[in-house]
Amino acid sequence: MFTSSRRKSKRGFTLVEMLIATGLFGIASAAVCSIYLFSTRGFASMATYADLDKINRTAMDTLTQEIRQARLVTDVQTNSFSLINGDGASVTYWFNSALKQFVRSSSDGNSKVLVPDCDLISFAVYQRNNIAGTWDQYPVATSNWSEYVKVLQLTWKASRKIRWDPGSAKTSRPPKSLSASNIKY
Repeated sequence: MFTSSRRKSKRGFTLVEMLIATGLFGIASAAVCSIYLFSTRGFASMATYADLDKINRTAMDTLTQEIRQARLVTDVQTNSFSLINGDGASVTYWFNSALKQFVRSSSDGNSKVLVPDCDLISFAVYQRNNIAGTWDQYPVATSNWSEYVKVLQLTWKASRKIRWDPGSAKTSRPPKSLSASNIKY
């Protein structure tokens, strides 16, 4: 029998190796966490943007349908306009700046918020003069403007803060414009 006089060396990490491994793991973990946070914020921003887009599209569809079927535009103010819709009901679209809402109110008592996070809104009415070779729209300047309204233009901007990050900036939709030129009398 032979006995070895050699000792088995103990295997392990030295202090320097442990510090280097810990440092590399910390750098890799910080990179992964920053990518995760960036992705999460981007996803939340896109979800908010998509929700605002859905709200704006629904409001645009409602307005377009009702304005194109309108019999008469009865009143236009800086923050509201009224019309007689295809069913003969008086409908007012108005902007509540205190609550930041764009609202549709009908003479039958129904009221609906179309755009809940509306920052600004503007209304303009135009008449289309019959000038050969042009489609230009001119502002209504006559005293009896309601008889000549052919285009009702609305522009609004909606925005909201991302819900889970109170320090984040607002996510905004670009202003939406609507021009409806088929107002019938």
